[in-house]
Amino acid sequence: MPVVIPRLIVEVFQHLNFRGRMGYVLEPTPHTGRIGFQDNISSLRVFKGPNFSGSPNYKALLYQHVNYKGKKLALGPGFYPNIHDIAFNFADRISSINFGSTIDVVGPEWGTIPMIVECYEHVEFRGKKITILRDIANLRDPQGGTWFEDRISSIRLFKGPDFPPDGAEVIFYEHPEFEGDKLHIRMEPSEFKKELPNLHLLPQSFGDSISAIKIEGWASSGEFTEMVFDDEFIGNDMRPEWQWVDPQGGGGWTERQGYLEMRTDPGQDLWHGPNPNGRDGDMDAPRLLMEVTEDFAIETRMRISPQLREHGGLLIWKNENQFLRLEKTSGPHAFRGDVRFERHVNRRFGLVARGGMRNVRELFLRLERRGNQFSAFASPDGIHWRGVGVTRVAMGPRVQVGLHALCPGNIPPTLTRFDYFRLFKRRSEVAQYRPIVAEQVDEVSDEESVRELADERRRAMRDVF
Repeated sequence: MPVVIPRLIVEVFQHLNFRGRMGYVLEPTPHTGRIGFQDNISSLRVFKGPNFSGSPNYKALLYQHVNYKGKKLALGPGFYPNIHDIAFNFADRISSINFGSTIDVVGPEWGTIPMIVECYEHVEFRGKKITILRDIANLRDPQGGTWFEDRISSIRLFKGPDFPPDGAEVIFYEHPEFEGDKLHIRMEPSEFKKELPNLHLLPQSFGDSISAIKIEGWASSGEFTEMVFDDEFIGNDMRPEWQWVDPQGGGGWTERQGYLEMRTDPGQDLWHGPNPNGRDGDMDAPRLLMEVTEDFAIETRMRISPQLREHGGLLIWKNENQFLRLEKTSGPHAFRGDVRFERHVNRRFGLVARGGMRNVRELFLRLERRGNQFSAFASPDGIHWRGVGVTRVAMGPRVQVGLHALCPGNIPPTLTRFDYFRLFKRRSEVAQYRPIVAEQVDEVSDEESVRELADERRRAMRDVF
């Protein structure tokens, strides 16, 4: 059986604006009721798959009735937030989905697919099915998750078109947000498919008890190879591209000989809270930011103490309503030292993925941007990179990137150490890169504050005498 290489990937949603129950369609589906969507699709996104270039005229064909009958709507790659719209007038009528060539189409690309996971409601691959291509933190998530929590009884795993050369594994979790007991299923490069027809027969008895799914594999990230900015924090002077942001003055940073330390006190955080109004959180965490445009990769290395006092990492910042965090959590935190990747859009928090790496002595973090797609990676050695997660956020061409440190809730004060910060571009884009000098601000480093205070005291004593 050949490796599954989809030409188009259709992401369907129960409600308008890509909300509600969500599912994927990669192959002809004669009855959408089989994937939990019988006449209840209201918005969808169509992505170019890895094999799209072989048929550039491909489109998703949506049919009113089962078995590809009735009224038809052909959609090329793109985002369709409301197919109730008069231009389509097709919402809540889709009963089957097929694929075929029509005219030239353009649109967004999905990105890499290391593995394809098919989950079935009943044993022996019967009942309703969902297809998983990326990490899902909560199978009951009302803001875009599926309805499959605690209902998976059999599983098929296929090698994807971007399967890592060293193999990969899928981890199934008992509880949402990658918590509870875990079921590891590994696939080696020599395998193309694995089947578990009855999860109830496993020693862990994992049938009807899966709430989150993670796909883990070592990835090689070689698109952004040319380093255009490198700060190893040698000396006491802040580079002109940097801007230090510390809203309440509770944080601090110090440039040592070859590394940067950021200190935070309990309560300093960077989120709007759990409520939709976004008023119960804290946005006072300190961060060191610089401006950059278009696509890029950013990278840092962190030294991890035995006490796991570190809590911070990389930050991509548009404004308070649009930012991404890839970070190492501290030992006392609920994630107990794991890497986590999260998105904050319109004052709503979303956990993209949880990346492990709890017991490493040094940690490399990397974020890559391609248009509105952001990919996170982590590594214990800076050579073998593991994909942490992928998300899409509309931020515009110019954003700020940099480092941040946190001390969420009532955990003890954190001390996070960064060895360097690097910015990469594609080889073809290096000649166009120009550094952006930050506007001068009042915030300064601790050492600069000490020097300024000493100067003020000397001037005061001189005036007295």
